[in-house]
Amino acid sequence: MRKLLAALGTVLVLLLVAGALWAFRPWSEYSPYETISLATADDRTGTYRAMERTYPYRVIEGADTVYSFPRAAEEIGTGFAWEGEALTLDDYADAYEITGLMVVSDGEVVLERYFRGETADSRHTSWSVAKSVIATLIGRAILEGEIESVDDRVADYAGEYAGTDYGDTSIRHLLMMSSGIDFEEEYERADGDARRLFLDTFIFNRDIDGSIGKFERNRPAGTDFDYISTNSAVLAAVLRGAYDGRSIADLASEKIFAPLGMREGTWLLDRNDESGKELGYCCLQITLEDYAKIGQLYLQGGVVGRQRVIPADWPAFVSTPPQASHEPGETLTNADYGYGHHFWLPPQRDGEYFMAGYNGQIVWIDPRRDVVIAMTSADPAFIAKPPRWIAMFRALSARAAAGREV
Repeated sequence: MRKLLAALGTVLVLLLVAGALWAFRPWSEYSPYETISLATADDRTGTYRAMERTYPYRVIEGADTVYSFPRAAEEIGTGFAWEGEALTLDDYADAYEITGLMVVSDGEVVLERYFRGETADSRHTSWSVAKSVIATLIGRAILEGEIESVDDRVADYAGEYAGTDYGDTSIRHLLMMSSGIDFEEEYERADGDARRLFLDTFIFNRDIDGSIGKFERNRPAGTDFDYISTNSAVLAAVLRGAYDGRSIADLASEKIFAPLGMREGTWLLDRNDESGKELGYCCLQITLEDYAKIGQLYLQGGVVGRQRVIPADWPAFVSTPPQASHEPGETLTNADYGYGHHFWLPPQRDGEYFMAGYNGQIVWIDPRRDVVIAMTSADPAFIAKPPRWIAMFRALSARAAAGREV
């Protein structure tokens, strides 16, 4: 009996040691323990500006000459009203855990603030703002003739999806988040599809396309609006195929970073080796000002200097709801957002549209007032909170357009 107990004890110790080695992986830069800690952390501020310490990544080369917006001599005031209450940016920053905010009016920075240890040099994670960057690269591929039409099928470019429901889906339906694929986008739910995809990628280092290709359609594509991250990941595969296997980081560097004068950035990968693929649904890391530059590109109709970066009709395309299911609502307090093609549309819309990421990353584009607002944040409860940020952005935009009056 003693020998049996001793043997069982030895097996248990070996299992515990093996489990600890698997969780902490002292031989590797990255470990499941770090990944799980981030996914469950209440304070994510520090991690969001140091994602490369936790996940594998690829560097995006910056422009040879980095552009910086000119700064106004005086900043605009930051007051705004929410449901009859007078508030300021500082009030909002305290309640919503934001780390940076920049307002660019007519190409000039009229407000720039950083919080919670963030600085102008900090690279902050994008989460789903990266989806809009993927859409920007799709527009560039169409401009260059590498993608013929948004009505082409995924399998026409991404052979790895041939024979799957995703392979038979059009680029248009992916952009409008209407693939009809059965996938649950619930980030905090432990047994949800999004969390399982996260674990497949960052814990088990499985190929992102292999993980996504198994999902099937449960209704016709184009039927409704159903925001799911897998659509954007498949668009990344389309881009790789359209450009003969080039990485998304390489494409972003040449097609976006260089013409916009952006600094070096990073993009997270599904695995830590040369075969790693950038995650098209998230995980770009750049500075606050560089987020604003992407918004400014759209404000300028897709042109930087004399160079056309995206088609002339692309800003209108991405910001137009394709059907009734995508129209924004009229109630601000209920955050009844609409959707175009990988860009969001606010309630009570006055021509504005925006890029948005998990926990409060926003790039707001206001063509009527010629204003871009970029915000970074690390608020786990951002989605559940009232959208005071919209009231604040509209007040800041109006004040900037009125000549930076306090």
